[in-house]
Amino acid sequence: MNALVEIGGGEFSFCAAHTGLHEDGFEPLHGHTFTVTLRLAGPVDARGMVADFGPLKAALRRAIAPLRRRTLIATAVSEAPVTVDGQRVRFGDVDKHYDLPAGDVALLPLANTTTEAIAEHLLSQVCVGVAGLDWIELTLAEAPDVAVTIRRTLS
Repeated sequence: MNALVEIGGGEFSFCAAHTGLHEDGFEPLHGHTFTVTLRLAGPVDARGMVADFGPLKAALRRAIAPLRRRTLIATAVSEAPVTVDGQRVRFGDVDKHYDLPAGDVALLPLANTTTEAIAEHLLSQVCVGVAGLDWIELTLAEAPDVAVTIRRTLS
């Protein structure tokens, strides 16, 4: 027998700001209350479980914690290099320049801070050590009407 497990909402929501890089430069800096839902499917084992919820919830908390109440900055953007100078983080493009306190920023090894890229980043953090499943997916909603789902097939 296979089963689908879903973990999300409540404590797995977080507020963060970002400014995505589009063809014409950075969009205005803005924030969202992101909601994360983790789903996984696989065979039910002899204990009657697909996976132990405890370690999965802990992994999801650890992945979200550095992003909570921060401005999310992509560091792998060749068009908009990021510099860390003492306690300041600076980035921008031809038209916009940002200078933020380092403690208010989460630097992410991404090419952009789109919802898709943030979802992939979170899923990669949670997938470490996950085994015995058919697939795992993470849905990141940035608003009630906009969400992205990233899935990894594991078997």
